[in-house]
Formats: sequence, structure tokens, C-alpha cells
Amino acid sequence: MAKALLSTNERESMRQRLSAAANEIYQDQGLEAVSFRKLADMVGLSHTLPYLYFENKEALLARMRQDALGRFDLFLRGREIAGELPQQRLYTLIAGVVEFVKERPSDYLLIFSTHQPPPDRYPDLLAARRHLFDHVVEAVKACIDAGLMEGEARQVTHGFWVALHGLMSLHVANQLVHGYTLDELVWPIIERMSGLGPMNAQSRGARPRAQAAPRARSARRQGI
Repeated sequence: MAKALLSTNERESMRQRLSAAANEIYQDQGLEAVSFRKLADMVGLSHTLPYLYFENKEALLARMRQDALGRFDLFLRGREIAGELPQQRLYTLIAGVVEFVKERPSDYLLIFSTHQPPPDRYPDLLAARRHLFDHVVEAVKACIDAGLMEGEARQVTHGFWVALHGLMSLHVANQLVHGYTLDELVWPIIERMSGLGPMNAQSRGARPRAQAAPRARSARRQGI
């Protein structure tokens, strides 16, 4: 008797399982160590089974990046607080990006590694990238609509992203070697680009904790 075809949910469950197992290999041994044979051994299945769910390693990596983007998105959204004023919401998201990179640098490297196929080859991965980016665009647009910033929201967000990604990439690569740390650089850059300045007394809540380090270090340098 022929084996019944797997349902969509069953296929998706196995794809998630294989992606999670491949991510464990990546976290422990690096991206080059990820292979279908090693993946099959890890989950205790036939060496040919991964090919039923992913055409090749590139497709598997695309799914791993998609799942990492999902973790990134949840990480950021989990730090927002309902009712935040526009500037505070934007700063909360930026602080979340910094925190994510510190806590999960390997996820960040996986998502944004330079050797990747064209974005439109894997529509689900492209959709995950756009979903995350559009969420930040919403926060930037709220600041623009409130009269706190000028410009077109998507273009302004691209500017923030270029600056942040360059800074985060240098941090993850341990190349911030010219006298300032990630925490000391990120907020002056964002404040200069946005024109928002530090959070004021009328804004609910304190400025994100990531900013405390620059002030403390500055005080130490001045002997205060």
C-alpha cells in the first residue's frame, strides 16, 4: 500500500525541525559544517530525507535565515510597550536591535551574511525581511507624522538601517578598535541622523539603558 502524502502542516513541522537542527549545527560548528548528511544524523533520519524538504543547502540556509528573522522580529516586538510616544517607541526598537546583536550575534551574521542568493529566489525569506523592516518604517513614520522628524519614512528608515548595520557588523566582527564601543557610538549616530536628540522629561520612561554606558565612560575619562 502506497504511503499517504504528508499534509501541509506535517511538511511544515518537519521543515521547522530540520531548520532548528541545522541551526544547532551552525551555532556549534559554523555555517560550513551544515550538511544534509550531518543534519540527518543529528535528527536520526535517512540521509536522503532532507532532500524531500529542501532542494539543496542553499534552500535550507534560506529557511534558517527566515527563522532567524522571525526570532529577531519577536525580540523587537517583545520590547515595545503599548502607548509609547513616537520617539520612545523608535528608541525602544533601536535599543532592541543593539540588544539582539549582543545576545545573538550568530543569528545576526546568519541573517546578513554577504554570500546569499538573489532575494527574490526565496519569497518567504524576502517577505520575512520586509515584515521586519516595515515594522521599523511604521515607528519612523509615527515620528514624522508627529512633526518630530522630516522626510519620507521608508527612505529615512533605510538611512538608519545603513548606519546601524555598518555599526553592528563592525561590532560582531570585533572591529570597533578605534576607541569607542557599540554603546558609545549608536546613540550619538541616531540622534545626529534623526535630529530627535535625547529623550526629554516629557517622554514616558527613561532613555534606553544602552545609553548609560557612554555617559559613565565619559565621566571616567574626565575624572568625575
